[in-house]
Amino acid sequence: MRKTFKGYRRADGRAGVRNYIAVVPTVLCSVSVARSIAEATKINAFPHEGGCGQVGPEREHTSRILRGVVSHPNVGAVLTVGLSCEQVDAAKLAEAAGDKPTRHIRIHDAGGNTKAVKRGIELVNELKNEIKGAEHTRIGVEELTIATQCGSSDTGSGIASNPAVGAMADRLIELGGAIILGETGGLYGAAGLMARRAATKQIGDEIITMTDKLEVYYKRMGHSLREGNPTPGNIAGGLTTLVEKSLGGVRKGGTNTIQGILGPGEKTTSRGLWVMNTSHGIGSCAAADMLASGAQLLAYTTGGGNPIGNPLAPVVKITATRRTIERLDDIIDFDASPVLRGEETVKECGDRLLDEMIAVANGKKVQAEKTRHTAFAIGDVAL
Repeated sequence: MRKTFKGYRRADGRAGVRNYIAVVPTVLCSVSVARSIAEATKINAFPHEGGCGQVGPEREHTSRILRGVVSHPNVGAVLTVGLSCEQVDAAKLAEAAGDKPTRHIRIHDAGGNTKAVKRGIELVNELKNEIKGAEHTRIGVEELTIATQCGSSDTGSGIASNPAVGAMADRLIELGGAIILGETGGLYGAAGLMARRAATKQIGDEIITMTDKLEVYYKRMGHSLREGNPTPGNIAGGLTTLVEKSLGGVRKGGTNTIQGILGPGEKTTSRGLWVMNTSHGIGSCAAADMLASGAQLLAYTTGGGNPIGNPLAPVVKITATRRTIERLDDIIDFDASPVLRGEETVKECGDRLLDEMIAVANGKKVQAEKTRHTAFAIGDVAL
């Protein structure tokens, strides 16, 4: 039987699993106003530090990610918030949303912060009225793209929850969907293994090159990527080396052939497994890169219990560590611990996880949505 979910069909043909209103600041200077509007209206804001004083690749990177936000299939309407003197213009960014309902304001034009917040709240309420009747339609899971990530990893991540995500990935790809594997720094120790799984030698060479560039970047500063990875939390959780962490981390991608390498925010050109060379920065930057490409969901494995969600897509938190499940019930969404206890095979857990992802696509709220615990950041340009 064909697996489906009820989603939102957008004008560009893509399918969304949410109907968010996004309040998007164009520049650091308008973040506070955007956040105040979002908090007052209980919708999602996208704070970042770019939009001004950037040139070349940095400017294009910020613009690409913000365009990916406003055009994302999970976003039903957009309010962009500018200052008026920045490089990323509020009106032009709103145009990137396509046929969605949009509004834009500029703080200078509104007469200051307080007036801009008041006007922004009025505009959001207009947008809510415009999208409240959005039609749910039955959509096949082959239209899902799921990004994968890990944080606060431990030994259970590498031997249970990451392989379970990989089994879910294999099943989704079998059904016609797509998976994105990112976090370039976390892939470093397993680059050779991934290169052997690439569809072509050229793709394999690109995998080796992109991970080597990151180590060269640190060496120019007299350091090594291995100094910060594994993190102190990873080490406390039982991980010893970057290679060990990477070999566990890449299992989130499953066993399929790697179709190609994506840049930050770049859309897949076919279904299957893709690797993204995510930008340099904290984990939220990698999440922004992958989700801005159009991925509707993020499967996030965590040993210690990372609470971070994302304003662009539901983040399903997965752990195999029973203590984390029992102590952090407002963070964890999926229990993969039966694999560790021998009560469930990795494949069975992966099938169960895919059912959970489909339930979330159908509207089931994840813990980060319930607690409104989200983070968004735009990283430095990928090396």
